[in-house]
Amino acid sequence: MTTFRQAHKTAKTIGAAMMTFPAAAILIVEFVRSNFRPFTGFGGAGHRTALRYALYVAAAASVILLRVVHGSLLRKRRSEDAPSALSRLVLANLTVLGLAEVPAVLGLALFFLGGFNRDFYVLAFVSLVLMFMYFPRRRTWESYLQGRNSSCPL
Repeated sequence: MTTFRQAHKTAKTIGAAMMTFPAAAILIVEFVRSNFRPFTGFGGAGHRTALRYALYVAAAASVILLRVVHGSLLRKRRSEDAPSALSRLVLANLTVLGLAEVPAVLGLALFFLGGFNRDFYVLAFVSLVLMFMYFPRRRTWESYLQGRNSSCPL
């Protein structure tokens, strides 16, 4: 059981570190906004609306992809032993947390390309909510490893 505790602690530590990205991005956005007033982005004025729509669609696609990847990585295999199930659980959690950061990254791109700070905040909030939902929780991990169906996080 110490392997379970070590794996869970490692996943929680990495997950917490990954959750600092949106917070650090907020500091970067506010620094740029305060030092380059009025900040309208580095991408020029052309096609700003199309850029916004494209990056919002990409953020929505990443949320859908996150859900699909989470389900496929956690699909049970019949001849799987406990250590391989645990390693797959760690892989699934870290992959999903990485995909949960995508909306914040796209929001940061929107900010730097077009100066859209409100859009950045919306997408950073979406990332934080997804990261909170898929954060590695001990009870969820235990129920998965014991073969019980836990509720869907999304």
